[in-house]
Amino acid sequence: MFKPATLSRVMGIVGELLITFGAIVLLFLAWQLWINNAVVADQQHKASQELTQEWSTDKDKTASAPANEDFGPAPAFAGVGEGAKFATIYIPRLGSDSTRVVKNGIDLPTILNNGYYGHYPDTQWPGQPGNFAVAVHRTNWGSPFGDAPKLQVGDKIYVETADGYYTYAFRNYEFVLPSAVDVLLPVPGTNESPGDQSILTITTCNPLLGDAERMIVYSVLESWRPHSAGPPAEMAKTQKVES
Repeated sequence: MFKPATLSRVMGIVGELLITFGAIVLLFLAWQLWINNAVVADQQHKASQELTQEWSTDKDKTASAPANEDFGPAPAFAGVGEGAKFATIYIPRLGSDSTRVVKNGIDLPTILNNGYYGHYPDTQWPGQPGNFAVAVHRTNWGSPFGDAPKLQVGDKIYVETADGYYTYAFRNYEFVLPSAVDVLLPVPGTNESPGDQSILTITTCNPLLGDAERMIVYSVLESWRPHSAGPPAEMAKTQKVES
């Protein structure tokens, strides 16, 4: 049996350890939820600006074709190697700073945990008939995707590549188990042929700060614009490329 004085000292030490552990947990959460999130978001902002500048020309910076001009069928993006950057995604409904870079692949340490959208390598590319599917973190790691349930039917999702601007219109979202890989099929959930339909599928974890299921966001390709025509009006507000 501990003497009262000894027991008091032991309990005091245990209490101090618990307080220290709690402080460490709070500091980690602060780092993960705010500081690291802000750092990665800033890195993504710079990366997206660099890509936009790489793809632009002096002519592109001043171009302003009518918003409703028809440029014909969207070109099928040719593809890139594993881990390469090839696009940016901007979702106005999620805020003016929601632009993130897309890399080919879904590796956690090098892609998703660095704030990138990751392209599922066995799915299609922008402009190709079928399913252009990407993954992104719902929260943390610089992700702006926490407010995805706020998307409304018809909301625009802009994908920029070296070929130009692909405009997708949000259609719907659903919640599935992590094992539901049929959402990555050319026509999600079925074995049908996509015909000439191009789909954008975004997968993310659900609920917030959890991964018990997946939230799947579906959009369909609505139109496209070459760089020479200038960006869509909503994108132009975010693309102030330094000369």
